[in-house]
Amino acid sequence: MLNLDLGTILWEIVNFLVLTVILYFLVFKPMTKRAEARAVEKAETRAALQADRKAAAVKVAELDERLLNLDQEIEKITDQAYENSQILQRDLLEATREEANQIMMDAVGEARKEQEVDIKRSQAELVNSVLKISNDTLTQVTPPGVHAELLEELNRTIWNMGKTDMRMVQGIRDSLVDRIPTVDVAVPRELTNEQYMKLLNAVNALADKEVEFEIYIRPELVAGIQLRIGDIVLDNSVGTHLNSLQDDIYQKLETLAAPDDD
Repeated sequence: MLNLDLGTILWEIVNFLVLTVILYFLVFKPMTKRAEARAVEKAETRAALQADRKAAAVKVAELDERLLNLDQEIEKITDQAYENSQILQRDLLEATREEANQIMMDAVGEARKEQEVDIKRSQAELVNSVLKISNDTLTQVTPPGVHAELLEELNRTIWNMGKTDMRMVQGIRDSLVDRIPTVDVAVPRELTNEQYMKLLNAVNALADKEVEFEIYIRPELVAGIQLRIGDIVLDNSVGTHLNSLQDDIYQKLETLAAPDDD
């Protein structure tokens, strides 16, 4: 029969419990804490890794979508570039066309100006030729009696001015106040003594003083006479009347040369 020592058993039990407690606090509990810490760290690492995987998956998905749409973007950019180039070409073509039209219009304008100058020069030459021929013809065919009659007509006009136009008479006299009373007389041929004296008496009466004649022979007057008394010119010569038709002839030529609107 075994002889068990109860005290020894109790002591062993106490020693075991004390050893267990010591082992718990010194070994097991630190190991448990380290295991828990490692578990937490692993969990955090796993969560971070999962988050990175999700973010990477999102990026990959975005990249895949971008790659899928890349062809469309390239086509869109190409179309936009082509449209811009077409617009630029149209603008350039329009600018070139406008510049060409302007150059053409300027050239046409210059040509028209040169044509107008040539036409006016030709008209002037034509009018001068017509007037010269008419003057020469009238000089040859006008009877001397016409010249004498025109001189008489001017004499009558001068004598009648005191009755019909006293204002002009006074103007002539006022213009001779501070001037040498010299009257310029232009005639196509020499005056006879009778014609000279009649004209001198009429002009003396008109000026209300003695005047002197300065005679000029101008065959182009054809017939008649031209007087300059102070600031007044009295003219009934055929040549002057003929030259006065110059503007009418020019106007008629321009009317004939004008383009028909129809």
